[in-house]
Amino acid sequence: MNNRITELFNIKYPIALGGMAGVTDAKLAAAVSEAGGLGTIAGATESAESLAAEIRRLRDITALPFAVNIPLIAPQSKDLIQVVIENKVPVVITAAGSPAVFTAALKQAGSRVVHVIPNVDAAKKAEGAGVDAVIAEGFESGGFASPFEIGTLALIPQVVDAVRIPVLAAGGIVDARGYAACRILGADGVSVGTAFLATVECTKIGSAWREQILNGRDVSTKILARGIAPMRMLANRWTEELEKLVSAGVTRKEIMKFIFSGDPMSSEDGPFACGQAVGLVRKIRTVKEVMDDFVVGSEELLKRMAASD
Repeated sequence: MNNRITELFNIKYPIALGGMAGVTDAKLAAAVSEAGGLGTIAGATESAESLAAEIRRLRDITALPFAVNIPLIAPQSKDLIQVVIENKVPVVITAAGSPAVFTAALKQAGSRVVHVIPNVDAAKKAEGAGVDAVIAEGFESGGFASPFEIGTLALIPQVVDAVRIPVLAAGGIVDARGYAACRILGADGVSVGTAFLATVECTKIGSAWREQILNGRDVSTKILARGIAPMRMLANRWTEELEKLVSAGVTRKEIMKFIFSGDPMSSEDGPFACGQAVGLVRKIRTVKEVMDDFVVGSEELLKRMAASD
């Protein structure tokens, strides 16, 4: 399955692991890379030292290409950028900030640069800044939510029509149907988070969160803190507490502190970012099984569609 994304990243399938803070560690990232995709280490909650250690851990597991995701809004982002440059990380995914700041330095160091965007204008600016590809993230995705609230179905074809560089789709993609739909919309590949949360190799979430994922429904996520620090999260008692904080008029800093106060390994539930398609996740699988569903399942789906015409 060769296309612009597989050639750009030197991977087998155009499927990237979405960077999820505190969850997408070296083990999970390596498993995705070994299964033919692009594994991603999330840098949002890492220090320079811990990120460097995580990169070393991944390279002890696999020699295949991988990515590091760095939200530029993070206070330590400059230090994290220096770490990926020093460690010659093959792919760097930047988000939540201007792609013009670090793209040139990253490319000069030999990294492919991908920037996460929420709308067409941002995609054009990222292309102008020299990035190699963009991740067009629809409003269905977990974690930081776009204030523009554009869904994946509407966003992807508009971005594809607006830029010449490759586009990966993100938001609400958890199975072969979502993958095939995004490819039909013109995306060169996909970036997937929630589907990989329910895998054997995802060991950074506790039993309570895993149970909530498997019991998730179409209405199990909510956008919290609109206009301050919008986040899509699993609806539970913690989101109720967050809503109280927002109503009380606390600062953005306090809201972010609350959101990141949860321990992913806790046996109790807590603040947990999750995508809107969690209602389609029903069992724990291996990373390879998830990847096979995307690749083989979508091929079978498209063949059935062609045969029915």
